[in-house]
Amino acid sequence: MNTQTDTDSADHTPRMAARRQAMIDAAAAIFFEHGFERASLSAIVRRSGGSLSTLYQLFGSKEGLFEAMVTQRCAQIMEPLTTPHQPGQDPRETLVRIARGLMGVLMDPEAQGLWRMVMGEGIKFPRLPEIYFRCGPDPLQTAMVRYLSDLHDRGIVHCPDVPSVVQAFCGMMQSDLFYRTVTGMRPIPEAAETERHVQKVVDLVMGMLTRR
Repeated sequence: MNTQTDTDSADHTPRMAARRQAMIDAAAAIFFEHGFERASLSAIVRRSGGSLSTLYQLFGSKEGLFEAMVTQRCAQIMEPLTTPHQPGQDPRETLVRIARGLMGVLMDPEAQGLWRMVMGEGIKFPRLPEIYFRCGPDPLQTAMVRYLSDLHDRGIVHCPDVPSVVQAFCGMMQSDLFYRTVTGMRPIPEAAETERHVQKVVDLVMGMLTRR
């Protein structure tokens, strides 16, 4: 009997997929409540209704479970932002759409909880920020670099240093507004304040793109 093949096949059954999702959902709740280090696999199993043996079979370790949770959550949150180009759309309109979506991500309570956990425990567990950036910010920046490079190559904008412009865009989007919100110093901004921030950042970036 080929045990590995049998296990791989079982992993893809609807029942196992449901168990896997239940464990990811339970892990998200436990991680956000207690942090990575204090999160107990036993508590995750109790909340999900599964077993430790199934958890180890599916994820291998607490770190593997965390990676699966972050990968899924980041993919759900970032997916609309990683395909920025819409044929025929004005570059400024595209950047505004990306900026609005990114602000939605930055002000999402679950995304903020994930950021706090990664920042708080990343020194002790360096794999956490590696997973976070690989699954979250990096795909967005890669998509934006590809989009702006294409515009530059076609002469629509002038942007000889696309990566620097993209990094500036992402940095300005976070800014003081994000950090004061994520640290609890102020409430989540109203829609009007968020929109003013979006327009201001896009205006600054458009200035970088058109300057010769």
